[in-house]
Amino acid sequence: MRTAILFVSLSLMPAALAQPSTWSTWRGSAEMRGVSSEELKFPLELKWKFPAKKPIKATAVSDGERVFIGDGGGTFFALNLKDGTKAWEFTLPNPKFKDPIEGSAALIDGTVVFGAGDGGVYCLDLATGKEKWKQMTDGEIKGAINIYRPEGQPPTLLVGSYDNTLYALKSTDGTKIWTVPTSNYINGAASLAGKLALFGGCDGFLYMINAETGKEEGKVEVKDPIANTVSTNGKVAFLSHYGNAILAVDLATQKTKWSYSATDFPYFSSPAITDSVVIAGDRGKYLRCLNIENGDEKWAFRATGRVDSSPVVTGANVVFGSDDGRIYAVSLAEGKEVWSYEIGPAVQTSPCIVNERLVMGADDGVIYCFGAK
Repeated sequence: MRTAILFVSLSLMPAALAQPSTWSTWRGSAEMRGVSSEELKFPLELKWKFPAKKPIKATAVSDGERVFIGDGGGTFFALNLKDGTKAWEFTLPNPKFKDPIEGSAALIDGTVVFGAGDGGVYCLDLATGKEKWKQMTDGEIKGAINIYRPEGQPPTLLVGSYDNTLYALKSTDGTKIWTVPTSNYINGAASLAGKLALFGGCDGFLYMINAETGKEEGKVEVKDPIANTVSTNGKVAFLSHYGNAILAVDLATQKTKWSYSATDFPYFSSPAITDSVVIAGDRGKYLRCLNIENGDEKWAFRATGRVDSSPVVTGANVVFGSDDGRIYAVSLAEGKEVWSYEIGPAVQTSPCIVNERLVMGADDGVIYCFGAK
């Protein structure tokens, strides 16, 4: 069923959301919109690659000079963006077993914070990689860190865990501020619509939580697991789920505005949103672009492998990876291929776009950096 969203659509071109020359969170903004303020110029060529432990599932973040990313063997790296040389590395403390680092990091106040497979949230000094604090949860952490900035208070870190809990932690020392229990895993990150933290769970609910108090402001039953991150424009939440659909949920009424379903394949990819379109990949090998007002399909681009990578819009194009072992750029207007690069192994990470560079990791354990020819 589809009903129209009463929302003003401007153009296919996105507003500038991520800060120029940085990519400090995994979707580029607290709203998790997946839009870069930079416009990559295609075609791109490989500038450098850095071998680590496979697979690479985390998406890189960057301060404009270095790239920060974890690998499949429990090591977190700071790499120089210019040439891919290692600035420092930090390895998880358990010497007998190295849990993977699949959670994408966030940069805040001279530190980098990430969640890991051992259940820990780690805060490292940005310059040296030395541990400043850690906070343990009772489950794996596979989602990214987001940052809420309350007025007059230290920033709050939001992170979900496989112990079925969303945590709010004080950024200065990792102290728990509040927790929200759910009835199943939390696989994605929380997004922010003002003071409202939005996240989905494998229990099939969209949660709306006051980011300052942890109080539940609403909960919408989707009935199917939400294994990724919700995107928002501040008025509407956009999500894709394992019930093979993309939804738009009005935050004021807490009602579904429209629902799109075209195949029998689930969505693991998190949506990207501009002022006029919603873009998400499915496990049926398609990247789909929908009208943000009513959910009508504008185009569908078919890769040759499933699309678990969450797309990022850069200027007039959108970039994503596929399990077919390629990184693609397709036009935002028509969904036509503009550029692709064959890696071989699956690419399930999302783009980090910073200082005219594209950084993505792959299942072969290699971190790749591309730039204009």
